[in-house]
Amino acid sequence: MLVVDDTEAKRYLIAQTLRLAGMEVLEAFSGGEALAVAASQPDVVVLDVRLSDMNGFDVCRRLKQNPATAAIPVLYISALLRDEELEERLFADGADGYIPQPIEPKHLVAQTWALVRMRRAELARQREREEAEAERQRLQRELEKSQTRARRLTESGMVGIVYWDLDGTILDANDTFLSLVGYTREDMARGPLDWRKMTPPEWEAADVRAFEELQAQGVSVLYEKQYLRKDGTRVDVMLGVASLEGESNRGVTMVVDLTERREAERQLKHLMSELESSRSRLRMALEAAELGTWIYEIPTGEVRWDARAKEMFGLPPDASVRPEVWQTGVHPEDIEQVMAAVDRSLSGGNGGFFATEFRVVGLQDGMLRWVSARGRVRFDEEGRALSFSGIWLDITERKLNEQRAVALQATTAAFANALTPRQVAEALVEHGLKSLDAYAGAVSQVEDGKLRMISHFGYPPHIPQNYGHFPLGIRAPSSLAALEGRTFWLQASESLEWEWPEFFKTIQGSRSRTWLSIPLKDGERVVGVLGLSFSSLRRFSAHDMAHLESLCALCAQALARAWLYDEERRAKEEARQRAELEQQFLGVVSHDLRNPLQAISLGARTLQRMEKPTQEVLMRTAGRIASSADNMGRMISDLLDFTRGRLGGGIPLVRERNELVRLCREVLDEFSVTHPGRDIRLEGDSHCEGQWDGPRMRQVLSNLLSNALRHAREGTAVCVRARELPDEVELSVFNEGAPIPEELLPVLFEPFRRGMAKFRPSGSLGLGLYIVRQVVEGHGGRMEVGTGEAGTTFTVWLPKGC
Repeated sequence: MLVVDDTEAKRYLIAQTLRLAGMEVLEAFSGGEALAVAASQPDVVVLDVRLSDMNGFDVCRRLKQNPATAAIPVLYISALLRDEELEERLFADGADGYIPQPIEPKHLVAQTWALVRMRRAELARQREREEAEAERQRLQRELEKSQTRARRLTESGMVGIVYWDLDGTILDANDTFLSLVGYTREDMARGPLDWRKMTPPEWEAADVRAFEELQAQGVSVLYEKQYLRKDGTRVDVMLGVASLEGESNRGVTMVVDLTERREAERQLKHLMSELESSRSRLRMALEAAELGTWIYEIPTGEVRWDARAKEMFGLPPDASVRPEVWQTGVHPEDIEQVMAAVDRSLSGGNGGFFATEFRVVGLQDGMLRWVSARGRVRFDEEGRALSFSGIWLDITERKLNEQRAVALQATTAAFANALTPRQVAEALVEHGLKSLDAYAGAVSQVEDGKLRMISHFGYPPHIPQNYGHFPLGIRAPSSLAALEGRTFWLQASESLEWEWPEFFKTIQGSRSRTWLSIPLKDGERVVGVLGLSFSSLRRFSAHDMAHLESLCALCAQALARAWLYDEERRAKEEARQRAELEQQFLGVVSHDLRNPLQAISLGARTLQRMEKPTQEVLMRTAGRIASSADNMGRMISDLLDFTRGRLGGGIPLVRERNELVRLCREVLDEFSVTHPGRDIRLEGDSHCEGQWDGPRMRQVLSNLLSNALRHAREGTAVCVRARELPDEVELSVFNEGAPIPEELLPVLFEPFRRGMAKFRPSGSLGLGLYIVRQVVEGHGGRMEVGTGEAGTTFTVWLPKGC
C-alpha cells in the first residue's frame, strides 16, 4: 500500500491501520514523492486530495495517464469535500473510490482490501492475456516453421508427398513422388491417378493394416511396400500415413525411396559375405599356421584368448583368462626380457610394436613350449594405451630342433673325444642334458646290483654322497628303468608317498617336481641309466623322448667304447707291470740268492783248505752251509708259490678239517725255539674249526708273525688272537711299533714293490704278505690291515667251509 498525506499524524493513523490489517505500507508526504514511489507498483494508492505541493486530483490524473501506473487503484481521502464533489471528481480523474472523513478504520480496511483484490485479479487477467498472446504467437511461429519445413520438404525432392482419398484418387503429389512412380504432371492433368492401382496384390494387406491404424489413431506406423511404376517395374518404398484433420476419408502419405537403401543392403550383404569368407580364410590360415590370437583391453582389464592361445599355455579351451595368467606361464628365466619388451611397447617404443620369443611352461599340462609373440599397442589421441593385441606362434619344434641339432652335434663330438666312462657321462651331461631345462641330472652305471653314479650336475653334495651307489632293489624310476629296460616318467602328486614309499624317502627336501629315467642300452643289455630332475611339472612330447633316446643310444655306444678302451688300457698296464715285475724278479732273485750261495761256496772252500779241521770249526762251518741252504730253499718255495699265483692257477690247497687254535700253537712253539726271549701271546676260542689247508695256514701265521716280530717295538709283546664267528673265523696279529707309511698301504700285499726294501729282512724276497693274501683268498677269505700310533694289526677272516 502507498499512503500519501502531508499531515504526518493522519498519514501515520492510516498507515498503522492498514499495517494492523496485515498489509505492507509505503508512505509519501507529497505529490512528487507519491509519483516517484508509485513506480514500485503498489497494489493501492490511498491519496489525500490536499497536499502541500499539488492536489491529489493532479496526482491521480498523472498516475492514470502514465501507462506504467494506470492500472493502480486510487482511493481518495478528504475532509473538506462533500461526497457529491468527491464522486464527481472520482469519475473525472479515474479514481477507484473515496473515503470521507472522519475515517472509519473498518471501512478503510474493507475498501482497501477490495481494491487490492480487484488489482490482483486484474493483474492475473493481464498475465493470462499476455501468456495467451505469447502462446498464440509461439504457435503461429511454429505453424509458420512447420509450413516452411513442409514446403521445403515438398520442394526438396528428398521425400515423396501424396494427398489422397480413400477411393484411391491421388488429389495431389509433389514431383518427387511422380518421378518415383514414373508419372508426370501432364499425366495427372489428363485424369486422376489411382494409388490402389499402383499397389501390387501381395502388398494390399499391408495397406489394409495401415488404414486400420489410421482410422483408430489418425496415423500409422512406418511400413515398407512396393509401388508399380508406369513402365511396370517396381520400386521399394517406406510409407508414413496420416489423416487430414476434419477429413477422415482423406490423408497425406510421406514416401521414401528405398532403392539406394536396398542397394546398400545388397552391397552390405555382399561385404558381410566377403567378410565372413575372409574370416573363414583367416581362421583356416591361423589354424594351419598354429597361431593363437589375444587381445587385452587396458582400460577395462578384459582379456580374450582364442582356443589355440590357451592351448599354448597348457589351458583347456573353456578356461577363463585373467591379465596376470600369461606372466605365470612364462618360463622364470625368460620373464624379465618379456616384461621389458612389453613395457617398451606400452610406453610407445618401436611405435608400440611388440616382438619377442620366450618359453612357456604349461599351467595345467606342464609342457615346455617355445612361443614367438608379435603384437601392437593401440593408443588414443593423447597417447594413452587403449588395447594390446597380437598373435602367438608355437615355435617349439623349430627351437627344439635347433637345440637338439646343436646338442647332438656337440655331444657326438664330445663322445668321440671321451676315452673313459666318466668322460662320456660328463659329455652327455654338459652338452646333451642341460638343453632340456633339467635343473639336475646324473648318469649311472649298472654294477653289482646297484646304480653307480659316474657323473652328475645340479644336485646338492649329499645326494651323490648318500645315493652314489643306489640299490636296484629300491623301487624308483631309475631302478625300474635299469631292471625293465624302458623309460620311466614320474610327476609329484599327492599319491606319490604311498605309491612310491621308498623313493619318496630319498627325495625329501628336494625341489624336484618331475623325474625322468631312461635306460642306456648296449643292444638289449642295460648298461646304465640317465636320470633327470625338473623343478616344475613337465610332460614330454614324442619328439622330446626321441631326442633323449637318441642321446642315450649314443651315450651307450660311447660307454661301450670307453669300457673297451679301459680294458685295453688296463691290459697294457698289466703287461707293463708284468714286464717290470719280471725285471724286478730277476734282480731280486739274482741278488738274494747270490748271498746264500756265496756263503755255501765260502764255507766249502774253507773246509777244503783245512787239512784237519777241528770238530768245532767243522760244525760251525757246516751249520752256516745248512742255514744258507735253508734260506735258499725258502726263497725257492716262495718263488714257486709266487709263480703259481701269477700264472692264474693260484696256490694249490689241500683242504681238510683243522682247528685254528691248534695250528697257532704249533707255529708259536716253533717261534719259541727260533726267537727265544720274545714275548708272543695267544688268545683264542677253544673251538675254531673249519676246512682249511693246514700247512698253508701255518705259513700264513708264520709270515704274519715274522712280520710282526720284525717291526715290533723292542720289549713289547706280539698278540695272536683267534675267535669264532657264526659263519667264519677271525685271526689277527698285533704288534706295537711305528705305523706303516700311508703311501705303502695300497701296495703292501703286492710283490717286489719299490720302496719296500727297508721293510723286509735280508734273505727275504718280499713275497711273504703277497703269499698270505693268495692263501687267504684261495680259501675264499679276506684280509685287511689297520695301523696307527698304537700299533699295527693284520686281520684275516676265513669261511669255515663246513
